[in-house]
Amino acid sequence: MPSITHEDLYAEVRAYLLGLFHCDVVKGQENESPLPKDGIVMMILFEKDIGTVVDFYEADEDVTYVQGGRQVTLQLDFYGDQAQSRASKVALLWKNQYSTSRLRHCQPLYCKEPQNMNFINEQSNYETRWMLELVLQYNPETSFEQTFLDQPQLKINPLGD
Repeated sequence: MPSITHEDLYAEVRAYLLGLFHCDVVKGQENESPLPKDGIVMMILFEKDIGTVVDFYEADEDVTYVQGGRQVTLQLDFYGDQAQSRASKVALLWKNQYSTSRLRHCQPLYCKEPQNMNFINEQSNYETRWMLELVLQYNPETSFEQTFLDQPQLKINPLGD
């Protein structure tokens, strides 16, 4: 199992957002969960490989570790009266050391500009929503057992003796 999962990313970004704002921060696409009236919804949209997979060998442990870089696009939907200001604040800080110093499992790469995505709800009222796409990198690692051969076990005599 990889060392860093999507659940780890959600938890870390949620903690990051809760450090900035006093509002609900929830994961999107959860059944029977209402949207927050004044909060933030997170949803992973895309993931892709970046870079080359690297192997690390630990002969003393008989283990090989494999690590690869992954790029994730995470959509944040901001709801409520402060939606625009919250989206703008995250967009600004995502490009700053503030974010890199607070995230352990992932690191910010870039983000798109916040977009006004107001919508009409089931009561035909406008609801404020601002959307922001964050792009981040994480480097999951997994391992497997591997036997290492330190000394040749078979001696070959080229003379046939």
